[in-house]
Amino acid sequence: MLVFLCLVSLLSLALGATVPDQEEELFQNSCLMGWYDFNGRCYKYVASPVVWANAESYCVSEGANLASVHSESEQQFISTLIKSFDPAERPTWIGLSDVHMEGRWMWSDGSKVDFTKWHATQPNGGVTENCVTTHFSGPQWFDRDCNSNLYSFVCAKRLCK
Repeated sequence: MLVFLCLVSLLSLALGATVPDQEEELFQNSCLMGWYDFNGRCYKYVASPVVWANAESYCVSEGANLASVHSESEQQFISTLIKSFDPAERPTWIGLSDVHMEGRWMWSDGSKVDFTKWHATQPNGGVTENCVTTHFSGPQWFDRDCNSNLYSFVCAKRLCK
């Protein structure tokens, strides 16, 4: 089993993937390779920078949605996941947007908005900034133009047992 895990790790590195630091305490548990478990959901960081809609489409193709965040502990987990794969800590799309109605923020997975982590100056974009990134200046959220910004993203899906 150890040999298999080493071979998989080497293959991932050869393909350009990075392996998160062990100190970060990311666990795959019952999630597929490349996905990490937290509170009954699996999360995947995708480094390819795309517009928000393409990020959501990719997540849907994986049986997921862009990540919704429902607690401080979940926000911290997502921050750890991002930092493990992106030491530069660049902005990263999450599933919150108000594309359907200005000022009415909704998660792309349809779940209730019961937690927010806005930066003190956010949201501030009016009709032009309708999608959200998480940042490491806190970590906190910023509203962004959905169609002209290219960012990495985090997908999330329920863990089926």
